[in-house]
Amino acid sequence: MREMEPGKFQEAVLETVRRYGMDLSRPLALVSGGPDSVALLRVLTALGREPVVLHVDHGLRGEESRGDAGFVLELCRGLGLRCEVRRLRLEEGPGLQERARRERYRLAGELADRLGASAVTVGHNADDVAETLLLNLARGSGLRGLSGIPPVRGKICRPLIERTRAEILEYLRGLGQGYRVDSTNLRPKYARNRVRLEVMPVLEELHPGAARNMARAAELVREDLAVLEELAAGMVREAEGGAEVSIPELRKLPPALRRYAVRRAYAAVSPGAPPLSRRLVEGVLELARGGGGTRLLDLPGGVVAAARFGERLVLYRRGGGGDPGERPLVPGEEFRFGGWRVRVEEVGRLDPRDASRPEVAYLDAGGGPYRVRLVREGDTIRPLGLGGTKKVMRAMMDRKVPKDLRRRTPVVVDPEGRVAWVFLGELGEDFRVRETTEKVLRVEVERA
Repeated sequence: MREMEPGKFQEAVLETVRRYGMDLSRPLALVSGGPDSVALLRVLTALGREPVVLHVDHGLRGEESRGDAGFVLELCRGLGLRCEVRRLRLEEGPGLQERARRERYRLAGELADRLGASAVTVGHNADDVAETLLLNLARGSGLRGLSGIPPVRGKICRPLIERTRAEILEYLRGLGQGYRVDSTNLRPKYARNRVRLEVMPVLEELHPGAARNMARAAELVREDLAVLEELAAGMVREAEGGAEVSIPELRKLPPALRRYAVRRAYAAVSPGAPPLSRRLVEGVLELARGGGGTRLLDLPGGVVAAARFGERLVLYRRGGGGDPGERPLVPGEEFRFGGWRVRVEEVGRLDPRDASRPEVAYLDAGGGPYRVRLVREGDTIRPLGLGGTKKVMRAMMDRKVPKDLRRRTPVVVDPEGRVAWVFLGELGEDFRVRETTEKVLRVEVERA
């Protein structure tokens, strides 16, 4: 291994910081006491930063955990840095490491928000990227899994992401800086530990520099992935409180881009959620291959995928946030109702051309005061010009309103609960504007 002087190491980290645009003006540093996080802290201070340090004691290793906390407190005291210690009590069991990771990031996020920190810095390095790539490859991951650990994700920054573990240890030796060793990292019961202790040494022996090479491969995958996701993003647009993809346009895409379009639509509706599995993505695409009518598929996080009449694939949250109740229509007001924006005004007369637009209704104000609510199963209406009464649900069915939208469609009702207008649909005969109408109410709606 080529030795790297402390100053050169710090310069290399600074280059990484600049390359990825990391804002380290007011950093919060997650420091466990291990070599990676201790090196991170020493680099930050060497670069002139004054990070606030967060140490999370998971309480899983008894006296060893308490020793870690004491070490970090003493290190921060020597560097003149503020240190916050948080203690957790996690139960042993499946997924322990993942649960611990989630709790660390949750605590870091809360503290960063409270302090107004510019970034949460963590000590992941090139070896961590290589290990993640290998584990995800073994699981059969796609490009996202093979892209490893991103240098920046939201407020999370990884200044050491291009440095190997060997370089980090050499840096600490050059500083004469001690660190703690987590005994659980030496246990082969965890998959990552086995890769680190058994697989990576063999790869380094076969191909010196293997960890750095794999980290570089992950970076190239991230660049390719960004291009694919940008192409997929052009297929997705916001619609009906969710995200929409044209099915005819989707069918023109290569299979890989179809999958990315579905994942992009899901991410737009459920930001921050884990990406959809390959099985669920294929399930959504199977909906889009269907024929007429509306076909539905439930997705994680209360998200619904709906393929409508072979034309549109729409993803939205089930229930749209629940029943919004009722809201009076008051002239001069503009308000949001569920996934709609509603504007109400009193006008002098009916404008036939304007009234022909599906998103506009002219009502006899004398029939009010009106309210808006969601349609109900027993609602009926006397559609303008029909000469009879019709169930509102049936009227929407005849208009080919997708079945998953019918129960989420608002209606305007009079004081007795009679339906005067169905959003984007039928106007009630009893509420139309006549020559004798004294006051005219104009209602315009659009999807928010």
